[in-house]
Amino acid sequence: MKVTLIQATPNPIETIAQIASICYDSDPKNPLGLVKHLYRNGHHSVFEHIYFTFKIEGISRACSHQLVRHRHCSFTQRSQRYCSEDGFGFVTPSTVGEGRFANDMEDIKDWYEEYQKSGVPNEDARYVLPNACETSLYLSCNLRELIHMSNERLCRRAQWEIRELVQQMVYCVNADLWFMLVPKCKSGRIICNSPCEVGRNE
Repeated sequence: MKVTLIQATPNPIETIAQIASICYDSDPKNPLGLVKHLYRNGHHSVFEHIYFTFKIEGISRACSHQLVRHRHCSFTQRSQRYCSEDGFGFVTPSTVGEGRFANDMEDIKDWYEEYQKSGVPNEDARYVLPNACETSLYLSCNLRELIHMSNERLCRRAQWEIRELVQQMVYCVNADLWFMLVPKCKSGRIICNSPCEVGRNE
């Protein structure tokens, strides 16, 4: 798995503070203090002005299926219709071990190639491909949605691969924003009896 921040709104704290100041008709003398006040008090609409674009490589299709449920993001993903998955890479969950699983993946690669050689188009041959198949995509979102993603996906109860993915996304962005990009338990919304250790404090 590899996450690269392609583009981001520069000076996010100062930008948020400047935009928020129109609501109060005053110049923010302490931009970070104002942003923390907005975050604590649920005034999150101003965070929608801050944008990020990430390049995400080497995640499973199982992970990308979870990711696209975040409907306020924009996605462009590698196509299995227009791209051949001949010799595809795959993600191995630690719980299944590498021996038999790797052998199963090799069998699926053979089946996929056999379909291709027999004239089956990629868009139909892909039906045999597993959720473990690696994929790559671009994701764009605003800060408000990234806060929501962090709140949900950094929880220890989230599936391990998407938790790792969102953690890498968080580490890519400006460190001044980390105090907002935490799971529920660290944002004061505890939903279980096992507070999560993932995430950043102020």
